[in-house]
Amino acid sequence: MLREIQSRIKEPHYVELRDAVLARIKSGKLTEGMPVSAVLDSLDTVELTMELEGLGIETTVPINSVGDLLWLFKALDLRRHRKP
Repeated sequence: MLREIQSRIKEPHYVELRDAVLARIKSGKLTEGMPVSAVLDSLDTVELTMELEGLGIETTVPINSVGDLLWLFKALDLRRHRKP
C-alpha cells in the first residue's frame, strides 16, 4: 500500500491519464477520433496544463481529439525523460 502511494507521488498526473486513455482505447470504449472532452474533465485539464507549463512545453497545435491527446502524452514522455 505504501509503495503504491509513493509511486503516485513520484509519477506525474498525465501518466495516470495516459494509462486510462490507452486502456479505454484497447477496450473499444474510446477511439482516437473522439473529442478530447470524452476523456478530460476540467480538473484534469487544469492539472495537465500545469504539468505542461512545468516542463516548458507549449502546444503548437490544438488538442481537439483523443489522438491529439496521445500525441501530447508522447511529447510529455519525451521531455520528462530528457530532463536531468
